[in-house]
Amino acid sequence: GARPGDTLILFLNNNEQFIAAFWGAILGGIVPVPVAIGISDEHRRKLLRIARKLGQPFIFSDRKTLERVGQFVQQAGDATLAATFAALRPRAFVTEDVCDLSKPGTVHPAKPGDTAFIQFSSGSTSEPKGVVLTHANLMAHSQSVNQAAGFNENDTSLSWMPLTHDMGLIGFHLVMFAARVDAHLMPTELFVRRPLLWLTIASSIRATILCSPNFGYRHYLKVLDDRSPGNLDLSHAAAVCEEIGQ
Repeated sequence: GARPGDTLILFLNNNEQFIAAFWGAILGGIVPVPVAIGISDEHRRKLLRIARKLGQPFIFSDRKTLERVGQFVQQAGDATLAATFAALRPRAFVTEDVCDLSKPGTVHPAKPGDTAFIQFSSGSTSEPKGVVLTHANLMAHSQSVNQAAGFNENDTSLSWMPLTHDMGLIGFHLVMFAARVDAHLMPTELFVRRPLLWLTIASSIRATILCSPNFGYRHYLKVLDDRSPGNLDLSHAAAVCEEIGQ
């Protein structure tokens, strides 16, 4: 029932499901709104604040995650949150139920000034604020980065950053996609548990483009400690960058 111009909250941990939903929305003229699931009630509160701001959004998530949001609402005893969830739950696409992909979709002819997606701030200290990004914004950004860096179809990238993060989605998915880079995604929770795998995989796929926030490098080095990183070959990595947290 979603139509061009409707908003679709992406509340997913699975990268493959996220990318399928993101591009499905883009192709249909639906506006994706990535929101991190997180592990705390504050993340669930943020989700509902965003849903309230959007008015009548749809949401794409898995059944267990939606049940946890419902349990949080019951325990919170907040009438506003309860009303927001009651309006949102019937508009949910549940990953376990989305199985019939046989019906062909209709591609929406987007214009440069149309909204591509909305990116919300963390909202940890105040109401989350949405940044509206148009197709023109994203194309200009991708073209500028790729012109400056010279990324192309001969490159291979590897990222563990979440797709709800601007560097994960814009920097290491959309920019890479625009440059026809062979892009690889490592689940964020896997990097958190086994950070040493990051450079092991980078070595095995001969990654040329890597990036991490400063705390990611610290996490890697803390786990590495005084051990040997093993037989790594990072000679192919022509672009290794650090994203400084703001």
